[in-house]
Amino acid sequence: MPRFIIAILLCGLMPNGFAQSDSNLILDANLVLDANLVLDESQLDYYLIQAFQAKSAKQRIMLNHIGIQVQAADEGYLVTASLEDYPAQLAGIERGDHILTVNGAPFHPVFSFNQPADREGEGAQFSALNAEVEVEVSRNGNTRALKLTPVYENLFDSYRTATLNSIQQFPTGNKVVGYVHLWGLSRSTSDQINIRNIIRQLSNSDGLILDLRNSFGYLSASLLDLIFASQRSYFGATGSANAHAELMPSGVRATNNYQKPIALLINSETRGGLELLAYQLSKLDRVIIVGEPTLGKIGEYELEEHSEGMQLKYLPADNVLVDDTVFEGVGVNPEEFVSYPFEQSTRSDPQYETAVALLMGTI
Repeated sequence: MPRFIIAILLCGLMPNGFAQSDSNLILDANLVLDANLVLDESQLDYYLIQAFQAKSAKQRIMLNHIGIQVQAADEGYLVTASLEDYPAQLAGIERGDHILTVNGAPFHPVFSFNQPADREGEGAQFSALNAEVEVEVSRNGNTRALKLTPVYENLFDSYRTATLNSIQQFPTGNKVVGYVHLWGLSRSTSDQINIRNIIRQLSNSDGLILDLRNSFGYLSASLLDLIFASQRSYFGATGSANAHAELMPSGVRATNNYQKPIALLINSETRGGLELLAYQLSKLDRVIIVGEPTLGKIGEYELEEHSEGMQLKYLPADNVLVDDTVFEGVGVNPEEFVSYPFEQSTRSDPQYETAVALLMGTI
């Protein structure tokens, strides 16, 4: 069967764990997908991976979407995350809701808002919808219809914007707590500058909550330099696979590192470089990790052709050792386990609330 390799990140691991460029591992942005290709919710993953590993902004595929992550369910699609200030969240769609229909037709994560024919031909993009849609949503057995207008963006830009939208500082007692949801990280210089500015913006907080739940992307030494005073503890990696991290020493070390307590939120959808960030931060005594275990997914994806169409397939990185230990399938375990099933529909967030309480006990 023909296979189309999708490299989550375009680099391979050198024996010392540092990354090197591999320009051969690039997803063709012109690959045509239609309703018979890439099954179920993995279609949205395809566009996420494609956007993050594209070499340039022009290669990132634009699509209409409402800012959610979903899983197929017996009743429509289960919402597992909702991006800050995107149409779904602004309309009141929350984690734990089920999306049933769009304009009366069964909901599909991609093709409810995009026409397959739009992607035909070399360099083709989906067309901007520029129209309001009616979305039928079920929560705790109650169904309601919501009107909203999808955005037309590539998912790289959407995740970066949602990260900026998530930034908060709030008083708790006589202390100030900072919060940011790092939805996605990339290799781009502008992304790294944005993260540096975010940490600087929150530097006067007495404690910081870093939310890595349902997050995806790439870890660079420049991010760790914002938190670690020394690079001596940075993990090493061995094995031949695409990398989710590049820990080559940065040319300019960050000054005024954030040295205060941090609460880290993780779950089963914390993937790739964000998992490795959680692993590295676990080495600091001033960091407490809250939530549910990550799955240890630092491998690649490929598109594999089947009789019923194309399917996004995960290739485990079983031969990659992180600090001389297998990471694939192991992941990161929280110090404070707090269950928060995706099916649980509630206005409160027990993981976040626990993180705030634990942070207040240390600052």
